[in-house]
Amino acid sequence: MPNIVTNKLRIDNAKNFKNEVSLTSGNSLYLFLSKPSPWSEGDTAPQPLDYSLDIARTWDEMVSLKRIVPTDIAHVVKRINWEKSATYAAYDNLDPDLFSKSFYVINSEFNVYKCIHNNNEQQSLIEPTGKNLDIVTLSDGYRWKYMYSIGIGDRLKFLTNKWMPVLSNDLVIASANPGGIENIKILSAGFGYDSTSTIVIAGDGSSASASPKIDLGVLYDIVYFNTGINYRYATARLVDSTGNGRYANIQPVISPQNGHGYDPVLELNARLLMINCKTTYTEGFGDFPGSFSYRILGIVKNPINANGLISTSTTLSALSGISLRSASNNFSQYEYVQGGLSSANAFVVVSNITGGNGYVKFIQNFDLTSNYSSFFPGETIIGKTSGAIAIVSNLLYPEVMKNKGDILYIENKSPITRTTEQTDNLHLVIEF
Repeated sequence: MPNIVTNKLRIDNAKNFKNEVSLTSGNSLYLFLSKPSPWSEGDTAPQPLDYSLDIARTWDEMVSLKRIVPTDIAHVVKRINWEKSATYAAYDNLDPDLFSKSFYVINSEFNVYKCIHNNNEQQSLIEPTGKNLDIVTLSDGYRWKYMYSIGIGDRLKFLTNKWMPVLSNDLVIASANPGGIENIKILSAGFGYDSTSTIVIAGDGSSASASPKIDLGVLYDIVYFNTGINYRYATARLVDSTGNGRYANIQPVISPQNGHGYDPVLELNARLLMINCKTTYTEGFGDFPGSFSYRILGIVKNPINANGLISTSTTLSALSGISLRSASNNFSQYEYVQGGLSSANAFVVVSNITGGNGYVKFIQNFDLTSNYSSFFPGETIIGKTSGAIAIVSNLLYPEVMKNKGDILYIENKSPITRTTEQTDNLHLVIEF
């Protein structure tokens, strides 16, 4: 049977996901870095697969996690800069393709406007500016509705060359006119009309009134006296008392249910969320190690910490490790180390040895290491590449339990290498 998943459902799903980030929701969302080992096809990232083995591999190679807080997430839409001489689409509640068109812009002052009327498909010559709560008509014939402004903090986190955040303005919300008729499209200008012609509006709302502008018998513009309220559907016709007017065809455009600017996320179809997290080496005393490469970026919900509780820490390390003594040398990053008694095998991600003492942190994955065996305190380990040897003092446990939490998003990437002094500004854009 014919069916459709509405934009409203997608928007609601995006909003609900954002609400999961609330610090009082009882849930925790974390961004994670995974897979320091190479892809099987070199630097070419394969398509992620949503099945249990791929999820298990992601857990096995997880390195670091950073909690996502409310200020790290925003609805976003495609960035459309206002440009002189461009033609913008006018908002139209009857246009099924509206969301694929350029019907909103961001100006040079980082204000966002919705195009209400485009002067019958003409070029936009005057940049919309200001924060007027009424719809503004410019000298080029365009009419714009101010929606919101993007402040410096949101610009730094969420405004990119491709995306812009969707925010709201309390004054715009308070002044929004539900179901108003703020534009009437002239589909056909007709001929033979005189200056006494009138516009008759009918529908399920009330109070809308407008008057035509006639020149040489032709309709060329409309003056709005009252935009009305609470319309869901409406019709309009041009009436000529002389009976000579012919073939004019006009169509009312009805504002969103709660008015323009009341719900910018819904009105601009912002069913994408951008997550922006910054990570530094110093966070969590090295939870985000420097000088390693990762190939998977993802999101996990409600990871369980070493105490068996949903984690609320700012950062987490997912690496296992061993503290060492009597080391002959430093172990090489990305080499395999093996235990002399346990036959445990591990892939080194971090090695820190000073004066014969220190630690290595590692991952174990059946594809890489052939086993998940634990090292024994007191046994000797050897580096397969470096030839370094050391004695295991103690086992170091990860701060998060593997496979305890729901991985919600995986993005496979070509290798990205972090440096010790590096601050990463990580962006994820998720579509609902």
